[in-house]
Amino acid sequence: MDVTILFAHISSSSSIIPIILGLVQYRRTTPDLKLISWLVITSATADVISLMLILNGFNTWPIANIFVIGQFVLLFFVFDHHLKKQYLKTVFVILVCFALLNYLFIQTANSFNTYTSYITGIFLILLAIAYLYRLMSNLVVEKIYNLPMLWIAFGTLVYFSGTLFLFLFNNYLIEHQPGNHQYMWILHNVLNIIKNGFLAIGLWKNYKAASY
Repeated sequence: MDVTILFAHISSSSSIIPIILGLVQYRRTTPDLKLISWLVITSATADVISLMLILNGFNTWPIANIFVIGQFVLLFFVFDHHLKKQYLKTVFVILVCFALLNYLFIQTANSFNTYTSYITGIFLILLAIAYLYRLMSNLVVEKIYNLPMLWIAFGTLVYFSGTLFLFLFNNYLIEHQPGNHQYMWILHNVLNIIKNGFLAIGLWKNYKAASY
């Protein structure tokens, strides 16, 4: 099996644990963690569809680009549940409108929307940092490592910080160095596995707290 496809399978499989953890506690969990459950379900669905398209020789960018937008929307509302700032909602609406215009008219659906990935990634990094700053400034519990959102924020930071430059130079690599392009996506899948690990820890922390 091609190593790129192997890592794609592992990346897709890494969502199984957070999906299970999200579903078993869905009815009794908080709105932000319900959104995380939907995020991992959406991620797994997009991965499965993309793998099927790859194996049959079809372009996967339309699915990947839609997922980037959907992931951004879900994660924004996760952090907005805690930050609750009107100006953040304004920026969010502007970025979603740009993402849709980029998908339809600028970079279009059939090539990777690096502009969208770049600006939404930066915004989500800033949201994660803002949440962590607020958490550290207003400690509500002594053992903050038991807070599910701490792990969600860490996962967001690790994934989007790591993929920021990967997404920015993706189209360049396809055009000028196609031989190195597959290694970029292997690294992306590794970062996605790490992100799903952090999401699983966050959901597990919530499940463990709710069980007592």
